[in-house]
Amino acid sequence: MTTPADPTNSTNPTDPTSPSVRALRAMAFGALALLVLCALLTAAAVLQDAIGGDGVNGGFAAAGGWSLAASGFCALLAAAAPRDAMAYRARAITVTAAYALAILGPVLAALD
Repeated sequence: MTTPADPTNSTNPTDPTSPSVRALRAMAFGALALLVLCALLTAAAVLQDAIGGDGVNGGFAAAGGWSLAASGFCALLAAAAPRDAMAYRARAITVTAAYALAILGPVLAALD
C-alpha cells in the first residue's frame, strides 16, 4: 500500500511534470535577465515621453519603475532562498510574479 504524496514537501511536488527547485531557480535568473531588458524599455518609454510628450512624468511611469523593483525582489527571493526556507509552491508563484511584474513595467510606462 502506498501513501499519498505530501503536498507541502518542497522537494517532491505533487505534479510529476512540474519543474524541480533547481529549474525554478534557473527560471528566476531568467527573470533577472528579462528585467534588464524591461528596464531599458521602460527607460526608453519614459525618455520618449519626456522629450516628445508634455515633459511631465506621470503616475504610470512611477508605477512602472516600482513594478520593476518588485520584479527584481521577487526574482532574487526565488533564486537565493534556501531549499528548506521556501515551499515549492511559494517559489513557483514568486517566479511567476517576477516575470509578470517585469513585463508590466514597460507596459505601464508606455501608458503614461
